[in-house]
Amino acid sequence: MKKLLSILAVSFLMMGMVACDIIDEKDYIINNGGGTTPSEPGDPNPGETGEFITAKCVLLEDYTGVRCNNCPAAGEIALNLQAQYGHSVVVLGVHSGFLSMPIGGYPNFKTTEGDAWYNFFGFDSNPIGTVNRKLNGGVYAFPSTEWTDAVASTLQEESTVGMASNVQYDAATRNLTVDITSKALAELSDIYSLTVCIMEDSIVGKQLLPTGDDENYMHRHVFRKTLNGTWGEELNTSAIAPEEQIKKSYSVTLDEAYNADQCYIIAYVANSDTKEVLQVIEKKIK
Repeated sequence: MKKLLSILAVSFLMMGMVACDIIDEKDYIINNGGGTTPSEPGDPNPGETGEFITAKCVLLEDYTGVRCNNCPAAGEIALNLQAQYGHSVVVLGVHSGFLSMPIGGYPNFKTTEGDAWYNFFGFDSNPIGTVNRKLNGGVYAFPSTEWTDAVASTLQEESTVGMASNVQYDAATRNLTVDITSKALAELSDIYSLTVCIMEDSIVGKQLLPTGDDENYMHRHVFRKTLNGTWGEELNTSAIAPEEQIKKSYSVTLDEAYNADQCYIIAYVANSDTKEVLQVIEKKIK
């Protein structure tokens, strides 16, 4: 009997330890107008400025719309993945398609680049997504129900590119300077491009929900613009040798409409032909 009681005591102790781990992880979650969400996007460059990120990271693009009542649920999936994997998952909310049209008092988050991507990938409805812009059975589309498995499997792939960022912002002039360095971790024989984006998080505005309009919905990971064109800037014209580094720099004035306290730089290296993303990093500008 004493032996049985000892076993039970140890079992309850272990359960308590597991429960504490779960509570600690939930400390990363808050509840706001956008639902249960991470307090802020993961910053996959938490160390010193210029530190190379070499572990595999995933760009999850959530093509969404302010008049799409099913889109908030997809957004929750993206947020849960970011909470689960932290710095390894970078989310970009791209407002495009018919349901993103800002009619009836809804906010306008549409962009020229987002529309170009939406059309190129052959999308015709929301919500829909891309996972590192990989093909999914011959198409780029990943329904939100497939994001969890697709992200998990992509994170298991070997990383072939490392990236580092140096972001400087002058609050007085709103001048934003971004340096992105890409490093080959293996020989890269194709042509690759670097795309640098501005993302603004936590924008309060009207959103259609299954239960009706929410005037105070918190829109997360909103794609604002690129700094170097819709498909970015090509990095090479010939093979890139292992450990070779390529640095690109950009300087812009941050739009007055953007909240600098909630703006992030998202940069990714992609195959110029297939569009598949090899690596992505995210850095808050302030």
